[in-house]
Amino acid sequence: MNCLKLILDFIAAISWQITVVAIVCYFRKSIKTFFDKANRIALPGGFSVEIDKEILEVKALSKEIKNERKPEVQKEIDEVTSTNENEANKRMIELGLIPSPSGLNLDYYRNLIDTDPRLALIGLRVDLETMLKNLAKGFKIEITGKTATSKIVLKLAEKGAITSRQNQFILKLLSICNSAAHGAMITKSQALEVLNVGEILVKEYLAWLNWGFK
Repeated sequence: MNCLKLILDFIAAISWQITVVAIVCYFRKSIKTFFDKANRIALPGGFSVEIDKEILEVKALSKEIKNERKPEVQKEIDEVTSTNENEANKRMIELGLIPSPSGLNLDYYRNLIDTDPRLALIGLRVDLETMLKNLAKGFKIEITGKTATSKIVLKLAEKGAITSRQNQFILKLLSICNSAAHGAMITKSQALEVLNVGEILVKEYLAWLNWGFK
């Protein structure tokens, strides 16, 4: 009798631990998803492990893209971007393309960093989508207003309009901007790094506006 009482007292004493373990086991998938999302989006102090990792990856890809350019292509990019950048929207309107919210001058978004780093990357995301849609039109790739941006990138790669590294770079850059749009904590330094590497796409796109329609 005393033994049974001891057992019942022991079970009563640890009943809350058993309940917690049961809840964790039952909801383990949901709990894992929650903490995975929390780790991806934001940690205390605005520091995000995943964002920092993606920024390092996109910076590495940007260097690879620059390194694989031929000297004559780089010269053309430098010449076009130094003369046509301020007239980007005028050129796009002439070609029947969608104009850029920033006129493809990323200083427009850099000026937003002090106020809201996330908003700066959301703005960059809009410009990226605009450029991709215009490229699709220029390369006669059929898309609709509902075509997902990632699908547009895939179609451009399949058409040969962008290289494999450019494909990876664009998707990674979009991933970072999407994280910002979905609530990720972005620091000022992170936003500036992303805008700086985003410049590589703007320069190549500006050059394409010239040679792609000759």
